[in-house]
Amino acid sequence: MINFRNKLETIKGFIEANYPEYLKHFNIKPPVVTCEFLDFDKFKQEFMLFIEFNNVAFNADDYEDDCISIARVSCDIFLVFRNATVESLREKMLDATSALYELFRCERIKIAHNINIDSTEFFNYVEGRNCLIASKMPVEFDIEY
Repeated sequence: MINFRNKLETIKGFIEANYPEYLKHFNIKPPVVTCEFLDFDKFKQEFMLFIEFNNVAFNADDYEDDCISIARVSCDIFLVFRNATVESLREKMLDATSALYELFRCERIKIAHNINIDSTEFFNYVEGRNCLIASKMPVEFDIEY
């Protein structure tokens, strides 16, 4: 049985378990990780990581006209920093994004045989606030059978 929630929880658990090690190199404390939608009024922690589940692609069965398994899971991962000087926020954002990229480049997640990251976007002055900065990293997980 296909279980979307299980795939999302596996990605979240992988990040929670492994990301802190990569952040240590930059002397950054681990974020609060959530699969909820970005809500800057609800979540006020200094460092947040949001996982937004975007898309699921399926493998087609050659013998039947039906989708039988998940081929790829796509999500956007947002890092959000707040409550510091602009210079400090930018430094932390760049370092934390580098650490996240290294995590996916170096570690193996049990559900995927390949991880694709094509870009990262940075957002300064989110919602016009100079104390709120974010990055967005679209990540695709090619799922193992």
